[in-house]
Amino acid sequence: MSFFDYPNEASASPGAVSLLADATDEEWATVLGHARYRRFSPGDAVVTAGARDQSLYLVLEGELEVLAPHRRGHRRIASIAAGSVIGELSFFDGGVRSALVRAVTQALLAELSRAEFDALAVANPALARRLLFDLGRILAQRLRAAQRDPTAAGGN
Repeated sequence: MSFFDYPNEASASPGAVSLLADATDEEWATVLGHARYRRFSPGDAVVTAGARDQSLYLVLEGELEVLAPHRRGHRRIASIAAGSVIGELSFFDGGVRSALVRAVTQALLAELSRAEFDALAVANPALARRLLFDLGRILAQRLRAAQRDPTAAGGN
């Protein structure tokens, strides 16, 4: 079992949604060594709907909530626990963020921008390729879950 498992995504089979499940501690150190650590307090926005930001976020500590625009404000559509990844959709397509993601508790995230990913790809191309394929797999699983249940997606 990897640190980056997705316990709050019940639509996938156990173990099927882990990011780099077979990565060694050294490989995780390499990935995280290219990221920037960001701390958030309860209520802080991690990403904002409509923002143009291509960073990928690994939730290291804490809990986040995904809020979608609704008639009178926002509606909570997902809870994100430590060990999850967010932002893969915008990371891939460069489009605007689809929802507001806000810290519920104190949270520590590792932010990997496109430039930081490019540096990882130069330093360790095989690891970067594995990361991309795993992110693609997670995105596909979230898309399939959203097709089954439109309230299940939370990739942003």
